[in-house]
Amino acid sequence: MNRITLLLTLPLLLLVLLVGYLVADWYHAAPKDAVKNYIGRSSCAECHQQQVQQFLGSHHDKAMDVASDQTVLGNFDDQAIEHFGIESRMFRDGDRYLIHTEGPDGTMADFEIKYVFGFTPLQQYMVELAPAVGSEPNAIGRVQVLRVSWDTQNERWFYLSPPDVNEKLDPDDPLHWTGITQNWNTSCAECHSTGLKKNYQVTTNQYHTTFSEIDVSCEACHGPASLHVELANQKSLFWDRNHGFGLAKLKSLSNVPQVQSCAPCHSRRSVVQEGFQAGCNFDDYYALQTLSYPIYHVDGQIRDEDYVYGSFLQSKMYHNGIRCSDCHDPHTAKLIHTGNQVCTSCHQHSGGKYDSPNHHHHKMGTAGAACVNCHMATTHYMELDGRRDHSFRVPDPALSVQTATPNACTACHLEFESNLPVETAADLKQYLDHIIAAENGNDEVKQNLQRIDASMLAACEKWYPLSHSKDGKDKDGTKTEYYQKLAVGQSERSLDRLWELFRDKRNPELIRASAVESMLQLHPDVDAVLEMLRDRDVMVRVAALDLAEEYLITRANDRSSWSDGDFKRVLSAIVDRLKDASVRVAGESAWVISMLPEELRQARMSSEDSRAFERSLQLFEKSLDANRDRASSHLMRAGLFERQNQPQKAIQAYRNAMSVQPTMVGPRSNLAVLLEQQAQQLASGQAQFQTPNVSERIKRLVNQAEQLRRDEHQNLKRDVERAKDLPNTDGLNYRYGMSSYLQGDYLTAEQQLELALKKAPESETYLLGLATFYFQLQKFDQALPLAKQLVRMSPENEQFQSLLNAIKQASR
Repeated sequence: MNRITLLLTLPLLLLVLLVGYLVADWYHAAPKDAVKNYIGRSSCAECHQQQVQQFLGSHHDKAMDVASDQTVLGNFDDQAIEHFGIESRMFRDGDRYLIHTEGPDGTMADFEIKYVFGFTPLQQYMVELAPAVGSEPNAIGRVQVLRVSWDTQNERWFYLSPPDVNEKLDPDDPLHWTGITQNWNTSCAECHSTGLKKNYQVTTNQYHTTFSEIDVSCEACHGPASLHVELANQKSLFWDRNHGFGLAKLKSLSNVPQVQSCAPCHSRRSVVQEGFQAGCNFDDYYALQTLSYPIYHVDGQIRDEDYVYGSFLQSKMYHNGIRCSDCHDPHTAKLIHTGNQVCTSCHQHSGGKYDSPNHHHHKMGTAGAACVNCHMATTHYMELDGRRDHSFRVPDPALSVQTATPNACTACHLEFESNLPVETAADLKQYLDHIIAAENGNDEVKQNLQRIDASMLAACEKWYPLSHSKDGKDKDGTKTEYYQKLAVGQSERSLDRLWELFRDKRNPELIRASAVESMLQLHPDVDAVLEMLRDRDVMVRVAALDLAEEYLITRANDRSSWSDGDFKRVLSAIVDRLKDASVRVAGESAWVISMLPEELRQARMSSEDSRAFERSLQLFEKSLDANRDRASSHLMRAGLFERQNQPQKAIQAYRNAMSVQPTMVGPRSNLAVLLEQQAQQLASGQAQFQTPNVSERIKRLVNQAEQLRRDEHQNLKRDVERAKDLPNTDGLNYRYGMSSYLQGDYLTAEQQLELALKKAPESETYLLGLATFYFQLQKFDQALPLAKQLVRMSPENEQFQSLLNAIKQASR
């Protein structure tokens, strides 16, 4: 090879080697299933000092901390506060912060403050009631959040009452500071700390909770960073082809990944399975609360504490790609602009189209000229904490006039246009209090609201004649206003309006799912249910399963219906959902099918379907395990065991439920039924295992069942008395009525069953219960119209028709 050829070949060879090195460097990657671990913010600070400095002192940084001189804001200099006859005293003992207050047994005692929550507008304090025993050194036991709290803005102690409860809480009340609702491990910890593992042990009823960091740190939003640090320290020109930066991909073109990384802690939801990390699909791990009343207003506005995500999903903002960081700095947790600039930084229209009196008809600089006051109305929770509705809706007094829902105009004008007497207004601290008072029958408050709503409607019709419309249409007359249809659909129980909401695929998934859920007991036809079960949206399919279950279960006990064409179509559709891509849909489909008689499942399901059923049932059981520190989880597991003919496992599950939440109603009555069934089997000789002392065993089972029913009856009586002024308590009245019947207290039974039906007059369950009660007591004149109403509501229901015939026959 001559010198010229060598000189020409060498660069090419070097280029080939360079390309080969780059290809090899790019191709080398971590396994797709590489484990990512939490390693703490100190590792992040090495490269991201600016972001960490912004984070320090933020609400996320101060979400939780160890109680110390640096973190405790409340005055513990021998301070006292009285609440409902209890005087709590806050004091110091050296470096320790303590409170002298009522404990779980009802006696006054000293409790050490171990941890603090937040720093503004209030700070809460936590007590470790039962330390973790026999676990790793950094594990935390059962921690409870005190209701005595510190107002950081006004520097005062106050007692944080539960919503709608303005009375002393008994120590066994789940709302008491020592009860399940104030338990940090299950109710708070996941969203106030990073890398949390609840580690609840059912057998010992103990927590061994751990976290990677005590507050909401970097990895809570970006995901575990071990792989990211490993990749950053490699001598490579590329990030990993399988994992990118090794963190959650929050800066994609879609706004969904970022919003869903925030959603678990900023949503009202239940856990479907444990293990969510930033970057995971929200719907695989959580079940979002739908827009049901009274958690939301009937038009979807926030009412109870709904934590933003549910309202944001309703908005046009979300569906046009807006994400959290467009308004909020993710590291400081503050707004990135101030005042109306938060909105006008994006809504930049010529001539001040929106940020001017021509639009809002209020003097500049006043409350009425602030964008957020009209389009993000505020409701206060925890007495002091104002939360804005993130559905970004246009105020609609017309809807308020029609359905008594709130509107932003009345919210502001209520302060200076109300004509209520001072003594009446004194107890109404915010707009929501006025609405609740009106709903509870205060005509004076109701008429005051109606007057202001009418005034606001007149102003809007004057100011916005082209865009304001009573029929719920936008100004172009083409797009359906789903808020209006949802409000009318729910408040008037209108199947047609709800059906329109579901069919319009332009509507947000949450709106459509809520419409489907509201159709329960309105009996949409089979074709409609099948269409819902095949829908593209996960939440819609889940809601449709409830409708399908209602249809299926009422017919499954009648063998003659198994060959009916509609019955087979519905069952087949649910079986198809066993293979659904959504973990939640597949699991809940298995739960519905598990309610069916085993003979029916064998007759109508192929071997492949049966295998899918077993797989999906395991998914459902796994979701129950995620909530094993709640009695409801063990109740549902017991139901599964009963359906699988495993009575001893069901008995243990019911006892676990009683152990986890001793005062909860439900487990005792269900266990009593199971024990009575075992006694009947022993008496008839049908029990699987017969023992020599059968009569003693039968007597013991019967006595246990009777005692369980007596205990359950007292628990129901207690809960009915506690909930007498609360909304949405018809189910409790019904159960207490049935329990009173079993205890021989027919007068109370009649009162409670009638009250349940009065609260929910369209409930077939309550109608059937009261009609059967009257029939058993031979009050045929009272039973007959109820049975006729049942048959009119569901003409094909053979149980209803049989009851009607029996009443007619007996009354002759």
